[in-house]
Amino acid sequence: MIHQLLDTTKVVATTAIDSVPHEVCAEAMAAHDRATAMLTVRLRAFLRTLEHTHLGDTIAASWLPAPDTVTEHVSREEASEMAKDVFSSWCHRVERAVPQP
Repeated sequence: MIHQLLDTTKVVATTAIDSVPHEVCAEAMAAHDRATAMLTVRLRAFLRTLEHTHLGDTIAASWLPAPDTVTEHVSREEASEMAKDVFSSWCHRVERAVPQP
């Protein structure tokens, strides 16, 4: 049986693209298969505009990390904490990728 553990998005920075402010977002979706003790965390990063005419629109940027999937064998008791750790590491990676002005 597969249990969803995490479905979250975190704004890790803001940046301007063509003078338009954007949020730099890190996202994770994690599930644990109790039958196989396999944790799967799907990760992606994207930009979300703050312009009211395009709220909710997301775009990719070449400097953002490519989507990634982390899989680990882990017990049910440890799965949630490990998923949070993977997401925390991903957030730091996405934040470090933001170009400095």
